[in-house]
Amino acid sequence: MLNDGKCRCTCPGATVWVTGRSLADRRAAAFTMAERLTAEGRRVQVLDRPVATGEDTDRTGITAEVLARNGLVAIVPCTTDAARDTAGVRTRHAASGTRYVEVCVAEAQCPEDSAALAHERLTGRR
Repeated sequence: MLNDGKCRCTCPGATVWVTGRSLADRRAAAFTMAERLTAEGRRVQVLDRPVATGEDTDRTGITAEVLARNGLVAIVPCTTDAARDTAGVRTRHAASGTRYVEVCVAEAQCPEDSAALAHERLTGRR
């Protein structure tokens, strides 16, 4: 149902592209962030799929952008190669006016810190 309270978007959507250390760290940060945002009543989808370079990065970026345009926070814990190949993803988000945030797990000590950093960039509060 479209008017179901559980389906209401409580914030604009966004894509959070998680880069940095090992895939395990990126995934842990992504799921920690998803839990935190879900607890606040936001709709979240983790696109937890190893992303290869090139076409797969673009496909994942398109999927994330469509979800974000529709009010979800799409979190992508990407591979290192995919992190370097995000120009097309950023361009697509900018063209549609969709929020795009990159968070580097290496900037923080633990997944919780990375999740807090992404949360701050999305909401303006820690």
